[in-house]
Amino acid sequence: MMLKGAIVGLGNVAIHGHLSGWEGCDRAEIVAAADSLESRLVQQRSRLPGARFYTDVGALLESEALDFIDVCTPPGTHAAIVHLALGRGVHVLCEKPLVLSLEELRVVGEARAKRGCVLYTVHNWRYAPIIMKATDLIRSGSIGAVRRVRWETFRHGPVLSAVQGARSDNWRLDPGMAGGGVLLDHGWHALYVILQWVGEGPQTVAASLEKRERPDWPVEDTATLQLGFPEAVADVFLTWASSRRENRAEVVGTRGTIRVEDETLILADGRGERSWRFEQPLSQGSYHPEWFCQVREDFLCEIAGGTQKGENLVMASLCVQLVQLAKESHSRGGQPSALR
Repeated sequence: MMLKGAIVGLGNVAIHGHLSGWEGCDRAEIVAAADSLESRLVQQRSRLPGARFYTDVGALLESEALDFIDVCTPPGTHAAIVHLALGRGVHVLCEKPLVLSLEELRVVGEARAKRGCVLYTVHNWRYAPIIMKATDLIRSGSIGAVRRVRWETFRHGPVLSAVQGARSDNWRLDPGMAGGGVLLDHGWHALYVILQWVGEGPQTVAASLEKRERPDWPVEDTATLQLGFPEAVADVFLTWASSRRENRAEVVGTRGTIRVEDETLILADGRGERSWRFEQPLSQGSYHPEWFCQVREDFLCEIAGGTQKGENLVMASLCVQLVQLAKESHSRGGQPSALR
């Protein structure tokens, strides 16, 4: 049976990432879309022939018989939209971060449990080819048990929003809409990848949030985190205050090391050093429709009752907690916060 869905929010991530990912899908179709700006709906009519358009999410959910919605709005709106859809028994695929607080997580979690719907977050970096290769090497035991991870993200400012004029109009610089700066924008990706690599739950998080380049911004442009695990430690550095665009990671195990240097993966183990070069650097682009297709398939499989049902929500819930505890740690001068 072909599932019927709607996209909510037609900003850059929907236009350049999600719409392409739904085109040609043989298991689901987008039959409607909602955006508060009617001009965006007009601009995308050719991409969604036959779809119905709404400027209000409530009206969309009232009028359409939907199986799911795909939420592509700014993070500050996620909780309300997700809660509204779940309350109507509609499955939800939501861009990261899922929600901005543990209280919002509790509210949407209760709504999901009540209706038995799928609530799934877009963790698309899991499907970057270089990340998949590193994950496969770790799971195959190539470097033994993971003991240390280092993740670094370098950018020169946030991605621009679809409707902004000056940079100050970017919703990523609005604490109410974004929930924070680089910590939420790039840190969420780092967290779920690291949690997958380490393979166990963290016990503590310590963090420092800075305004290195733009002290006038209301959100941080640089974040430093340390996650403490029972048998490992992970250090994360994220910045919008760099002159270069790059992603780097190092995973140290009991029998070897993996280094990710944007487009190159290097494995050093008992057999020496081997490397793989990938066509697309990890830092290239911002929307990654090719990665979204796998997220889409996982979401549809979960709706169908796949074997990994609930795992994504567990990971997203942990990310919400880690972000909140990181903020608490920063407010206490970087003292570690323990997971509750």
